[in-house]
Amino acid sequence: MLGTHLDITFPVIKMSQFMANPTEEYLQKALHIMKYLGSTPNLALHFSGGASSLDCYSDSDWAGDHET
Repeated sequence: MLGTHLDITFPVIKMSQFMANPTEEYLQKALHIMKYLGSTPNLALHFSGGASSLDCYSDSDWAGDHET
């Protein structure tokens, strides 16, 4: 059975930027993420074994935003 917590993807990636020089503040933030995971064990996106592919879409041109 495969499952993933997509809701914590951004916080985990952001936290990985501070692995070389962590402070107490980032330790507390990491513990907050762990507490969240512990309190939501059944909240995950599950993939079935029968699917042969996963289709994904993105807005690669940022909705045509020419300013930024």
